[in-house]
Amino acid sequence: MNAKYFPVLRARQQEIDVLQKFDFGSQIIPIVEIIKEKDRKDNPESRYTIYSKLFNAVQSEKVIVDLPIYLTPKVSTSAEVRTFYLSTISNLHNRIAFYLEFERLRDKIIPVISILKPVSEETDTLIKQFEVLASIFPQLAFRIFYNNFDAAISELQLLELRPDDLIIYDLDTTNITNPIVSKHKKSMDLLYDHLYKIIIRSAINTDIQNVALDHEEVIGQADNSLRDLYKMPQWRFSAFGDYAGVKKDDITSGGGVSPGLVFYNPDENLYYGFRGPTKNLLEFEQTIIPAVLQMGFVNSWTEKNSAFIEGNPGYDRLINIRNGHEPSRSQAKYKWISIMHYLHCMKVLISQGAI
Repeated sequence: MNAKYFPVLRARQQEIDVLQKFDFGSQIIPIVEIIKEKDRKDNPESRYTIYSKLFNAVQSEKVIVDLPIYLTPKVSTSAEVRTFYLSTISNLHNRIAFYLEFERLRDKIIPVISILKPVSEETDTLIKQFEVLASIFPQLAFRIFYNNFDAAISELQLLELRPDDLIIYDLDTTNITNPIVSKHKKSMDLLYDHLYKIIIRSAINTDIQNVALDHEEVIGQADNSLRDLYKMPQWRFSAFGDYAGVKKDDITSGGGVSPGLVFYNPDENLYYGFRGPTKNLLEFEQTIIPAVLQMGFVNSWTEKNSAFIEGNPGYDRLINIRNGHEPSRSQAKYKWISIMHYLHCMKVLISQGAI
């Protein structure tokens, strides 16, 4: 495996569209988090049909598929997500059964195994998942979280992982420079020095809201340093991952109109925020899009025909909206733009040898 970047995308409308349309190439492998029984409540197809179509549509050699145990639903969490979490994600038997449904795709997907403590009272959950799934899938990924590392590593050391298995070390929002991270990495290397190890972190603070963005300014609470630090000698991870240019939200129900956009500048490795002064969807075409396209770094790209905008689906869509070729008044559309733009930038940086 030579992939350098592993973006985390959830199986929701905008992210699904990204997964179906973006060409990930050979050095980007998406981690798809399944958070609901179906992509839409009214979809008459079975979940196997829905998700197998999705996995097959992804333009990547492999797709890592996760049932994310970290979600911990709240009262405000979407009912569909809460139900699926309790019935499948956190239930050992049903979790295994979900992955087994996709046995036919064993050469395409890589299931993710995580310890289910403290959500589940079951013991040895990592071991039990491995014993069943390793006999079916040639590759498995083990997602270990910073906050319960010791419990997970105590089970992991009892397994004989295979050469092609992966370890995903999830920092949540902890910075890689935290000294505990180096300690954890050494523990992983002592057990499985030969395995591919991916470090992932949510670069954008989950508390950030569109209404709080400073228009046309750097988002100070967004830290994308993992992009440059993951392979440094003191950590030496094989690859890194994040939430593809957007924040890892809590998947709550509802939400009002709040015109805003997060737009990544790969030259500086910084995120910029854009928002309108009113809660009106017209702000996208009247304020936000003109502001993005007039930024100095964007103008520099257009003058130089930069690879950062050539063939960039996110940038192209901004231009289409500005030129009146498609409607502007869809808040969800701008999340798609942020993700597509970010993924394109990562792909360019990898091709340039910068990652």
